[in-house]
Parts: sequence; structure tokens; C-alpha cells
Amino acid sequence: MNDVRKMIYGTLIGFLAVVVSWISLIYISGCGFTLTCIQAAPIVERTSIPTLIPAGHSDAQMESGIVEFNKCKVAASDMVGAWVSAGSSESEPFAFSDVNGQPCEGTFAEDIQPLFVENSLWYPGAIGCVSCHNSALTERSAGLDLTTVDAMQLGSGRADANANGSDIFGGGNWEKSALYKVVVTQGFAPQGHSADATPIELIVFAGESIEATATPTP
Repeated sequence: MNDVRKMIYGTLIGFLAVVVSWISLIYISGCGFTLTCIQAAPIVERTSIPTLIPAGHSDAQMESGIVEFNKCKVAASDMVGAWVSAGSSESEPFAFSDVNGQPCEGTFAEDIQPLFVENSLWYPGAIGCVSCHNSALTERSAGLDLTTVDAMQLGSGRADANANGSDIFGGGNWEKSALYKVVVTQGFAPQGHSADATPIELIVFAGESIEATATPTP
């Protein structure tokens, strides 16, 4: 009986000794012979602090990176009126005044045509004017073809271009033109320019601001 106890105790003591030895081996391999276990901490690689050299920019580089905003804030109807009154040219620039009365200059291609082409411009969800007023739908769109100036001029002689019998440009008289009726009187209102709809005053940034020429004092 005593031999059996000795065997059991010996086995337990041997097992505990193996466990302690194994834990000690793991600790020593990870932390070394120290209680602070510094070796287990991640190694921090020290590097010298780099010196940042300020990037140099020449005056020419600075100036080339600045884009001056020189557009004019203007009511779209006033700009179209100025274009018509100036002769409705497709290539020549025309003069107009912005909302503050400052002189500006624009062109048909850059400033007038987009008003007839762009979607959701005159009111949310609106399709571009030329979607209906084009050569394919001339007979169904009051004879107004707004795709080009030439097309507008061809339609200017139509009696149905305006309820008052005037042509699209009104012979250069803005208030007698068909465009005046649509742009100002009806304000490009929704649903086929319904007379019952509230006219819309569209403010856009267009053209370029020009300095007024000072009149010399005599």
C-alpha cells in the first residue's frame, strides 16, 4: 500500500515539476532572466526625425494656379433680350448689364444657346427647349426651331411664331419678339408654357465682366 502511495505522489510531483519547467522555459525564452519581461515588448525602431524642406513656388506658378471668376450674375431673360436687341448674331459678341448694372459681354454659343439646350435649367425636371423646338418637330412646336440662329431666322417669317403675329426676333425689337413672349411673359413655365403658370425669373452666371470705359473730363 505504501508503495502505491509513493508511486502516486511521485507521479504528481514529477508532473508538477515538468509543468513548472515548461512554463519556466517559455517565460525565459520570451522574457529572459528578468521580472519586467522587457523582451516580450514589441521592438521599437527609432528613426531620425526627417527635416521637411518647404516647397518653393515661383510667382508664375502661383499666378497660373489661380483662376479668376469673371462671370456676370444676370437674369436670363435680360441677357436674351440684350442678345436680340444687339442683332441676334451667332458669332459676334453682344453687350449686356448684370444685376448690379455693371457692363458685361457674352456670345450666343457660350451664353444664349445653353439656355435652350440644358435640362432642369428653367425649373426642376425641365427638358431642354430644343427637345421640342427642333427641325423635326417644327410643325408641332409653334414654328420655333431653337437649335441654331439660322433655324430661328428661317422660322421668323411664320405667322404662328407668335400670337401677336411677330417673328422670333421681332425685327430686333425685343418686346415684340416671340422669344419675349416665351421668356418674359410666360417665363418658360412648365407644361407647354401654360399661361396659367407663374413666370420664372432665372438668374445665371454668364458672359464676362468688362470694365466700363471712363469718360475723360473736359
